[in-house]
Amino acid sequence: MSTATYIVGVDVGGTFTDVFFLDRMSGEVQTAKVPSSHGDQSKGFIEGIAQQVSAFADISTVVHGTTVGTNALLERKGARTGIITTEGFRDVLEMRRRDRPTTWGLKGQFEPVVPRTDRVEVAERVLADGTVLAEVDAEDVKQRASQLLQAGCQSVCVFFINAYANTANEQIAVEAVRSVWPNGYVTAATEILPEIREFERCSTATLNAYLQPVVARYLDRLETALDDRKCAGEILIVQSNGGVMGVKMAKNLPVRTALSGPAAGVIAAQAIAAAAGFDNVITCDMGGTSFDVSLVAGGASSLAAQTQIDFGLVVRTPMIEITTIGAGGGSIARI
Repeated sequence: MSTATYIVGVDVGGTFTDVFFLDRMSGEVQTAKVPSSHGDQSKGFIEGIAQQVSAFADISTVVHGTTVGTNALLERKGARTGIITTEGFRDVLEMRRRDRPTTWGLKGQFEPVVPRTDRVEVAERVLADGTVLAEVDAEDVKQRASQLLQAGCQSVCVFFINAYANTANEQIAVEAVRSVWPNGYVTAATEILPEIREFERCSTATLNAYLQPVVARYLDRLETALDDRKCAGEILIVQSNGGVMGVKMAKNLPVRTALSGPAAGVIAAQAIAAAAGFDNVITCDMGGTSFDVSLVAGGASSLAAQTQIDFGLVVRTPMIEITTIGAGGGSIARI
């Protein structure tokens, strides 16, 4: 059994980084608050822990709610991403679900995270019943991947129409891309969302690819900083559904961290309310940048199958239902 003493919770917000310390031996609880370090949240993360723990080897577990993915989406600061898709379906990401503010207007307001120049097509076709009508050419896929690399793309999403019914062509294409891509930032749409609805599958998988380099680099810095301080404790990242996952999974599936920080607040409020004897509560999380509200009914938080972050960024993965408004501090400063 580990002799490490502390379980540490870290919530990085837009203004402050809050740290919670539980001494497993004594049951003592302490907290710390430091300004968030913009540009590299890991600095504030380490600084906050160091407020109360001098020997990082005494930490057994770190549970981390992060806004790295959230901020990258809101500020459109993800990595340059390419899409390789079925011939004729280059514009699925941009056409969406006809949810334009002005349905019959001649001008749109939505800009996809991947411009049309970075969305390329290959000849392949799987029918809705899973029948392979046209097999994909792996060499053609490699050429398209090389084209995206030369254009400056850091990550890529492979999205084939009807792949939910039969993944054969998409898997061939993904393996072909991975054989020439210089890093691990290759997303297969059906590995992220293996279900019908081409737009939602394309959007969710594309956003995963868009976030992957940003979130992975942050978690790499965080792991390095903790290793340098001899911390051998387990690092768990809060998911948007309120659960947790390991660092490796968070690097592969960063789209699941889109509402990581706010979700951690809802789960904490739910536990506190239960301890106080309340099954039905409205949770409120006031930060320097945003004010997050959620509902706990019958002792359970509400989950949504998908959500929209900012305008048009649709993520179809289970998330706690949270409504966010600007709180005035960082929101006004940013404007």
